[in-house]
Amino acid sequence: MKIIPVKLLRLSLGFFFLILGVIGVIPRLQESIFTLNDNLGLEIIFGVVELVCGLVLVAGLFTFIRKKAISIASLVVLVFWTVRIILSKFVWGLSIGNSGVIFHPVFSTWLLVLSAELIIAAALFIMYRAYE
Repeated sequence: MKIIPVKLLRLSLGFFFLILGVIGVIPRLQESIFTLNDNLGLEIIFGVVELVCGLVLVAGLFTFIRKKAISIASLVVLVFWTVRIILSKFVWGLSIGNSGVIFHPVFSTWLLVLSAELIIAAALFIMYRAYE
């Protein structure tokens, strides 16, 4: 795999996680489509983790870290993101009532955000495999 596209992917993912983390730890800001059910404590905890993930991804570009360490860090970020998807979309994003499955906020938004989150997960997987 070419190293420049992987570095560009790493940089863009790192900035994404940094921005998402900053927004998550500042209570007055709203994470928009990446919200975690408006649970302030959980938003701050995930925000801190997202900041760390972003720092790890970006720092790997500017420091001489062994390939194995970058691979492990990428895998940790991927696992974190997967857990976040499961919690936000399937644990808190769905409810079952008398009228069937209810999507929060609505099905079209739920599906659109899920697809964006899966694209981010795929990018994280590609980055992990590049350093494997």
